[in-house]
Amino acid sequence: MPPSTPLLRPDRFFAERDTAAGRILLVFCLLVFSLPLGIWGVGQVLKLRIDGTVLVENPNRPSERFCEGAPASMDVGCDAPAQIEQNIDTVLSEAIGQLIGPALLGTLIVIVVVGGLLHFGSWVLGGENGVAASFAVALWGLVPSVVSLLFGLGLLFVLVDPMTVTPASDPAVVTAQLQTDLTPLQQWSPLITGITTLWSAIIWRFGLQHIRGLSSGAATGVAGSVAVLLWLGSFV
Repeated sequence: MPPSTPLLRPDRFFAERDTAAGRILLVFCLLVFSLPLGIWGVGQVLKLRIDGTVLVENPNRPSERFCEGAPASMDVGCDAPAQIEQNIDTVLSEAIGQLIGPALLGTLIVIVVVGGLLHFGSWVLGGENGVAASFAVALWGLVPSVVSLLFGLGLLFVLVDPMTVTPASDPAVVTAQLQTDLTPLQQWSPLITGITTLWSAIIWRFGLQHIRGLSSGAATGVAGSVAVLLWLGSFV
């Protein structure tokens, strides 16, 4: 018989195994770095699909305001062009890099909020084994989000058609093409998120029952409530 896992056999998994600290630490690291790595993956997909150069502000030229008011003896660099061509890959890398930090912080916040809600709900209903057990259950239940993220990256690669941009390209046209390519992903997003959240709720339900000692009905109520809140939060 295949080994039980929290993703496929959560009832059996939580009934047979304790929340070992080493395993939970690995799950925590997987979750914390999954979204930043996912965003990096989005950048890689876009760099594979989009080629060419674009015009960007020249970092070696002073601002237009300075150049207009500076005396001739101080306008060093003002004769340089205001914009220069830059490879689109560099622009995408810089844009993606700015999102890594917020993604890391956001993942930590989700873990704290979900763990706190599961602990509070199970505590009210007489849960056992403390905060650590609640957060262990929360972490296992968030693992389906990693699967969903990988699936989304695959869809992104399939949906985005290759395109070439030039300094003469109209940004509005390029944006419109990307939006058109991503329309199916946007339409499927609520369904994908709903399936992922339901999967998480099932894991939380059995985790709360076996690890926190709740009854079947109480575990279902707490897990379901947290899952609904998480799903509604995904639309904000």
